[in-house]
Amino acid sequence: MSDARSKRTGEDLETRLGRVLRTGPNTAEVSTDYAVRPEQLEGALLAAVERLPRWSFKKGIVSGEDSGLRFVRRTRVFGFKDDVTARVTALGTEGSRLEARSASRVGKSDLGQNPRNLKELLRALQRVLDPGD
Repeated sequence: MSDARSKRTGEDLETRLGRVLRTGPNTAEVSTDYAVRPEQLEGALLAAVERLPRWSFKKGIVSGEDSGLRFVRRTRVFGFKDDVTARVTALGTEGSRLEARSASRVGKSDLGQNPRNLKELLRALQRVLDPGD
């Protein structure tokens, strides 16, 4: 199988972007590393969200443990809001780690929406970081 074709498989995508974990009926989390400086990754995150429909940047949080970026994603049909928080930390001098969490504001189950939110964000981020991929 060609390298370009293998990049499209779900398993390879998961390896490249990080495994999205279900942490509750209304939440999902992911942690993945990138070979870019934290400020580059934060800029790429903002650019990625700007290109996504139904996503909006809410604010940067700079208060100790809760530092990071906050986004809101609205569902297509009913417009429910899901909160997505992304935290970027430095790994050495040229790398960074992204830890992101998506949580529904309402309901007893998200019906898989929060994992989809994170996968959508990671794919958009990858397109910004590797535009020719």
